Amino acid sequence: MAGTTNFGPVTVNPGTRTFGPAVLADTDTGVDLTIDRTIANGFNATPAASATISFEQSNDGGTTWTMLVETGLTGGIQTMHGGIQVNSNDVGCSLQPGTSRQGRAVVVISGASVAVQGSLVIS
Repeated sequence: MAGTTNFGPVTVNPGTRTFGPAVLADTDTGVDLTIDRTIANGFNATPAASATISFEQSNDGGTTWTMLVETGLTGGIQTMHGGIQVNSNDVGCSLQPGTSRQGRAVVVISGASVAVQGSLVIS
């Protein structure tokens, strides 16, 4: 399934939202999940929101899932050294080898509803 899948914008209430699953080709080796912070009602505009985003892989047709990578996001304007505004958050990793694999992104929102938009790149 190598390629880019865009998702959102979708408003996510506190709780868990799963995007996918999608079939992973036997030749796929990596994944990169990006969240755009700048959209209307997104993370930059919603200081009360926080989230955990992760990517999970299944090697048994979706019966069981293994988290490969996870990161946290906080709402409100975030800056890097030098005061540069952070406009996106991303997390990526290598996929586990195998055949008949599936992948999915999981977003867990806390604190307040927030608009989520981004992309999932599988290579």
